[in-house]
Amino acid sequence: MHTSRRPLLALASMALALVSACDTTSTSVPDAPDGGSEAVIELAVRRLNDGQDVAEFEAARDAFVARLRERDGVEVAREFQAFFDFGAQAAPTAPVFVGMTQYATSEAFGAAGEALGSSPEAAAFFATFTPEAFTALRPLDSAQPVDLAAIADQPGQVLEIAVRDLSAYEGFDQAEYETARDGFLTLLRGQPGFVAEYQWVSVLDPNTVVGMTVYASQEAFFGVLGNESFVSAPAPAAFLFG
Repeated sequence: MHTSRRPLLALASMALALVSACDTTSTSVPDAPDGGSEAVIELAVRRLNDGQDVAEFEAARDAFVARLRERDGVEVAREFQAFFDFGAQAAPTAPVFVGMTQYATSEAFGAAGEALGSSPEAAAFFATFTPEAFTALRPLDSAQPVDLAAIADQPGQVLEIAVRDLSAYEGFDQAEYETARDGFLTLLRGQPGFVAEYQWVSVLDPNTVVGMTVYASQEAFFGVLGNESFVSAPAPAAFLFG
């Protein structure tokens, strides 16, 4: 991208590093569902309100998720907590939790929202936080299976997410963006502690894309973040600051 544009991370509506807060896998499907091309993943980034008690938030969340898991087509529900906010270059100033739910189809996703959006459990839960990002995702590569249960599924692993609005770029060039992204990911895959990466597109807004990277540990994540030779190399510089 052109040097006159703002850094890519500055255009991200949310970029966070996460650790697993709790996992709840639906009993209605196997522990490792095959997902398939029809499956979608709901992504919800929630910043707790000022003064909100975390235990009260968790109780309200768990009650809502229990209702959600009763719905047909809900396969996996997972929860992560952010320990690093790229926007602040520090820990979040208020607790930030990220919920992800895998649905068998986009229709199941929509039906769950309609059925539970006005429920008492939803009202109690939604009152505890401010939403910072919400979308439903499918893999950038439509042939890639969806298996939320397998993402950052080992103890100590870290999940980095970046939600990006491509419409925020003036004179956006899709081919140029993809070239820069792919060059960055090629170099990232060679870094110590790298485990996996996933690229997603929104089924709700074609301008919204999400990148996810799994690291072996927080130490590995901070090692990559603090590796000046990596972040200042041409490929990362072109993608993050191009």
